[in-house]
Amino acid sequence: MAKYPLALLPVVTISGSQTRMPPNEYGVSAGTGTPAQAIAAWANQGAPWIHVVDQDAADGHAANHQHIVSSRAHLQYSGGVRDDATLQAALATGASRVVIEADDLDWALGVVASRSERLAVGLDIRTPDVLDIAGHLQSAGAGRFVVTDKAESHHWKHDDRHLLAEFCSTVSRPVMARGGIAHLSDLHALHEFVPHGLDGIIIDDALYDGAFAYSEAMAASADRFDLFYWGPPE
Repeated sequence: MAKYPLALLPVVTISGSQTRMPPNEYGVSAGTGTPAQAIAAWANQGAPWIHVVDQDAADGHAANHQHIVSSRAHLQYSGGVRDDATLQAALATGASRVVIEADDLDWALGVVASRSERLAVGLDIRTPDVLDIAGHLQSAGAGRFVVTDKAESHHWKHDDRHLLAEFCSTVSRPVMARGGIAHLSDLHALHEFVPHGLDGIIIDDALYDGAFAYSEAMAASADRFDLFYWGPPE
């Protein structure tokens, strides 16, 4: 029986041309380094996809496109991509996928009409009418959603998981979820949504703070899911 595909994406957040370095399997992050060093380190740990957040660009400052370097892993770029200029610049980095913002819904609807597999739409699960917005985007051609819960607490936990469940059941496109992974038990909880459209889990602080290692996240998922559906690191 074929396994459902699932990608586990560590996060590399770039600010001031620097980023946190991944731990060497166990323990806390080994300080800061260049994005290229961090990307290479996650690829060495077996990550086939890495979610790269250009925090400077997201905050309206100069983008760090020069740091989106080729690696043995696929890169998913996110960083204030909300108009034609920022989209073209992000695509020019060579990232395998670019996450666009839907603040300007008319613009986003026009962009997803291209039906490019290199595009995903980023949405905050707590945006008013988010399900209606997702429906319009899907009808226009959106092929994938990256959903974040930006609440200061909870993040999919306990009673809040129904928000992600409802989103996955409403759209018929693949969904990636970011936020709320503090322990392996949180990862196991999100596993239950994979048969219903979730095919990516983006993991941030837990991997850097020593809650668990990337290898443990992979081991916790390997028996049930195809973790290399899009190809392993080369």
